[in-house]
Amino acid sequence: MPVLQQDDLTLSYGWDAPLGYYFLIVEQEGKLVYSNLDDPQALAGPYGGGLTLMHLQAKLQGFGVVLDLPELDALAGHTPASSPRAPALTQLLDALNRPAPEATDPEPT
Repeated sequence: MPVLQQDDLTLSYGWDAPLGYYFLIVEQEGKLVYSNLDDPQALAGPYGGGLTLMHLQAKLQGFGVVLDLPELDALAGHTPASSPRAPALTQLLDALNRPAPEATDPEPT
């Protein structure tokens, strides 16, 4: 988890793997100034309190921190491309997407 000291601010940010989103906590002299969990915009977003990488970048810029490309790439590397599926779900999706076997019509007698 990166922790930056910016003047009298301490910024802690990174990828929260169990929750599957980015977080940001900003403190000034030990007092909480910002937390993504208290941010109405983050709460209203798709992650229920979490930030996307773009939101994190914008929030950091608001506090005077601009991440360079290697730092952004390192953060983005913590984002899984897709969540693994449970085996039962994978089997169900495979069955649903498999072409139906051709029905054999009984020959008329």
